[in-house]
Amino acid sequence: MSDPARHDLMIAASLLEQGSRIDALSRGLTLAAVAGLVWLGGQAPVWALVCMGAVVGLGLFGLYLAIRVGLDAALFRHLAEGDAAGFDAAMLRQGLLPAAKAGRPMADRIAGARGLLRRQAMVLIGQIGFAVAAAVAMAMW
Repeated sequence: MSDPARHDLMIAASLLEQGSRIDALSRGLTLAAVAGLVWLGGQAPVWALVCMGAVVGLGLFGLYLAIRVGLDAALFRHLAEGDAAGFDAAMLRQGLLPAAKAGRPMADRIAGARGLLRRQAMVLIGQIGFAVAAAVAMAMW
């Protein structure tokens, strides 16, 4: 593997590793919303409960994205540090790569992983929005 390709993979892995920070914030909001739903037990405005439920739902989707982003970060780092030969075959054997995506250029793979990171960040932004809406609903109650 050429040095520029190796550097691209290392930079991509480093960027994707920032998804763990997004995940930590998302998990905190998710746990707070679960605690709020349990604590309030239906004794709050419906709008607040719906918003807290949305925070939890988005948090579960964010957890899925965090797992995918974290896996991609680790795989890119592994590729940058080692030999890429046989990588697609191993991914296919493990059921982690659809056959249609085997042999894709690394730039396309990096772009796809960055898209997952962007989605993870958008989920967190959505959680924050719903958490604020729930807080406003509670304040107006």
